[in-house]
Amino acid sequence: GGPGGGAGGPGGPGGGGPGGLFGGDPGALRLLNQALGGQGGWLLGFAVAAGVLLVALTRLRRADARTGWLIAVGGTFAVTAVAFSKAQGIFHPYYVSLLAPFTAALVGAGAGELAKGGRLARIGGPLAIAGGAVTELVVLHDNPGELGWVRALILVVGGAAAVVLATGLPARARAIAVAAALGVLVLAPGAWAFQTLGHAANGTFPAGGPASAGMGGFGRRSGPPAGFMPGASGGGAGNAPRGFAPGAGAPPAGPPPGVAGSTAPPFGSAAGGGPRFGPGGPGGGPFGGDSQSLTAAVRYVKAHGGGTIAVSSQTGAAGTIITSDADVAGIGGFSGRESQVSLSWLADAVEAGRIRWVVTDGSAGFMPRDGRIGATDVMSAARKAGTRVSSVSGLYDLRGKAAALRALA
Repeated sequence: GGPGGGAGGPGGPGGGGPGGLFGGDPGALRLLNQALGGQGGWLLGFAVAAGVLLVALTRLRRADARTGWLIAVGGTFAVTAVAFSKAQGIFHPYYVSLLAPFTAALVGAGAGELAKGGRLARIGGPLAIAGGAVTELVVLHDNPGELGWVRALILVVGGAAAVVLATGLPARARAIAVAAALGVLVLAPGAWAFQTLGHAANGTFPAGGPASAGMGGFGRRSGPPAGFMPGASGGGAGNAPRGFAPGAGAPPAGPPPGVAGSTAPPFGSAAGGGPRFGPGGPGGGPFGGDSQSLTAAVRYVKAHGGGTIAVSSQTGAAGTIITSDADVAGIGGFSGRESQVSLSWLADAVEAGRIRWVVTDGSAGFMPRDGRIGATDVMSAARKAGTRVSSVSGLYDLRGKAAALRALA
């Protein structure tokens, strides 16, 4: 999974991110919104109608060989779709690629049954085509300027095919109608997929479609904002995030659009103190990378007895571990908010000598506030119980402070 995981934390905003970077708000129609629709919503209507048709045809009888297949494929499709629709917290658009094989299987099975004809096919055929047409039109509506020519074809060809299936014409006519309907329904997702080949992919937030679909849209600009990823094109598939570049390409001040209730500077420390992310910095990366004070902290610690430095996020720790021989531990998960550690655990680690120092700056980057605690509480306790190093922002010495930490529990 990506930053923050798919399920996220309780009470999360879901959509909190720039242009749908975090998947939009949870809800029944989430899979068709601007962030997710173009990545996996095109044929959902047809797939759902096909599933219902198969349930009606098999009546889920054990003697029908189709029943087991339907339970496995349709059940996985339904569970995944519901989970993605309700997921809280941070949810990235590329997650919905998991729906693709099950959507395709249901569409194919439904098309095969429609071509056979019968009373249920005469009812289910028009409904399946209408479902596919509606979901595609919704996705296209949410992506203005993209594939506008497809809309008329969907309405005309899809409508004609639905009439043919509803009237119970001979098998050859039904087969042609089903093929025509599916042909026009795959035009948009097919063209969208082909457009992906025409621009550099973003390794952190991959997205299918035109460049404007990258990073969930970011206001429908062409790719991610300048400075977000290294390289003029927003980074290739192998590039990891390295922070927001300063200067003209830096993100605007304030929280990203849609991050409700966020008042602290999104690129500052936990206390709101100034920019903390630079290109290639030791805590580089916008996802909870700890502040550039980690560089100074490493130098200070090496000169004052050594020991392990605890930071909130694994992202913050990773850069320093890779580029130096310092002992740095990320104790709060990817962004500093995934793993909620206890004060007693930190006190035990301090008492055993496994952790001596803590850098409390930059615990969450610009990630939206979503109710998760992660390392927030233990960092707050470290500030209260530890000995502050005045020459290094956010650095506290916890040697001999195990009892003081326990007293704060």
